[in-house]
Amino acid sequence: MINTIKNLDFEEIQEWAVAKSLKPFVGRQIFEWIFQKGVHSTAEMHNVPKSVKEIIDAEGPLLLLDLETHEISDDDSSEKFLFKCKDAYAIETVLLRSGNHYTLCVSSEIGCAMGCTFCKTGEMGLKRKLQAGEIVEQVLLARRISDKKINNIVFMGMGEPFNNYDEVVKAATIMNHAKGLNIGARHITISTSGVVPYIREFAHLPFQFKLAISLNSANDTKRSELMPINRRYPLEDLLSAAKYYTIVTNKLIFFEYVLLKGVNDTAKDAHELIEKLSSIPSKLNIIPYNEIDDRFKRPGEKDIQRFLSHLENVSFAVTLRYSGGRGIRAACGQLYHEVMDS
Repeated sequence: MINTIKNLDFEEIQEWAVAKSLKPFVGRQIFEWIFQKGVHSTAEMHNVPKSVKEIIDAEGPLLLLDLETHEISDDDSSEKFLFKCKDAYAIETVLLRSGNHYTLCVSSEIGCAMGCTFCKTGEMGLKRKLQAGEIVEQVLLARRISDKKINNIVFMGMGEPFNNYDEVVKAATIMNHAKGLNIGARHITISTSGVVPYIREFAHLPFQFKLAISLNSANDTKRSELMPINRRYPLEDLLSAAKYYTIVTNKLIFFEYVLLKGVNDTAKDAHELIEKLSSIPSKLNIIPYNEIDDRFKRPGEKDIQRFLSHLENVSFAVTLRYSGGRGIRAACGQLYHEVMDS
């Protein structure tokens, strides 16, 4: 793990400054340089004294990731960045365009331990969790490299965000902070495969971050086959936590449903969704599967529309969402990078 002040939030960096016999405002000044202005070295901090720069440099690097590759789709709607960490592991980050709006899909871990059968990242296993600075730096670098204004952040890249809860929440608060990246909390979505205790804890955060749950089936047996986490936190517990979240926050919850041909795309599957979700203020995003191997198939357009027809006139919103980045293997479930254990 890398020792760096880039892992500190706004309050922590002021405490760090005091501990170094500096004034708290110096900590605030450094925070702005790093996260608001996006500098990666003390040489760029023009109004910071040399003595303070030396203290900062002694704490560790400010540049935590190096760009390995940068791919752009043929239609310019998506970009994929491969970033190398200081310990030689690598992560993928995806920038998606919708009109004039840009959404960055960030990774929270190197690999993933959840083992969802339709997700390529799970084949990597979990190498390690990312630190807050490494998570935020994905945004800073993507913004600098692409020269795009990033409007939205989704924690839907490599890893299970709630398996790295503290660092993910800290990263999100840095992104949101007015003296940091200043991205509105309602424009930051954190996704989970269903880590129930943290769903309940997330409900009590004093921020307006959005919550998405990867559902993929409203049948316990089927969901357990697709997502091993369901054996630990079955649907009854998961949906109870989801409803608790909506009651505490008075906000909708987003359910993600990857549509797999012949697996979870039948009328019965749709009716089970209606039965389970009708009492929960929510929005259901239907995402046609992005193929990664021969295990599952993507449903055809007729199959997709047939499934959607069973979800008409329901009490929750239903949206068909096509993943961007398929042409550069950057769509939902396709992120993967072969690495050697360091």
